[in-house]
Amino acid sequence: MHRNFGKYLKPAILAGAFIFMAGVSFSAQKAPEPPKETTPPYERGEALGTIINPHEQINDAGEILWGTCTVCHKQIPDIKKEHSIKDVQLHFEDNPNEICTRCHLVKKHPGTEGASVTMSGYAAPDHLVVPSSAIATNMRISLKDVPTILPLDPKSGKIICATCHNPHERGLLTGRADWGADFTMRLRSAGLDICQYCHRK
Repeated sequence: MHRNFGKYLKPAILAGAFIFMAGVSFSAQKAPEPPKETTPPYERGEALGTIINPHEQINDAGEILWGTCTVCHKQIPDIKKEHSIKDVQLHFEDNPNEICTRCHLVKKHPGTEGASVTMSGYAAPDHLVVPSSAIATNMRISLKDVPTILPLDPKSGKIICATCHNPHERGLLTGRADWGADFTMRLRSAGLDICQYCHRK
């Protein structure tokens, strides 16, 4: 009887293994599908809140968020020593406007290359150029009248986005560099006519 038992054991083990494998294969084919979500598991505002906003540079406790500086700057500037655009290192130094246009996809704007915008019936030319001597004089006069800065590209001397728009949050920098930081579109005019800074009648 002991000898005959071995004769039947091997086929029984093989049959059991076959049934087990067939069951695994069948269950793999019939795996339940995950439920389909009709709405995302998060709100749009929550998603946007996870994106680093380089213009939010101070938190609710009044602390400077130094990490956001490196979105635009190659390294965190020392605001006690570096006082102008000539002192800091920016990404895309050959064209600082690229820092802005990577996020701000403005198609028609007075400063957009190859595009113009109609302002009171006047088609504005490309503004991202080296200011003429007359414009440069007007800018210097404006800086005497208004406590602001109008930085130019330190390499080319051209007007850049930051000439008219303050990229920093109110309270991060002091004095002239803070002017217009909390105004609409962060215009350095702070409510005055930005055009008049360069185009005086």
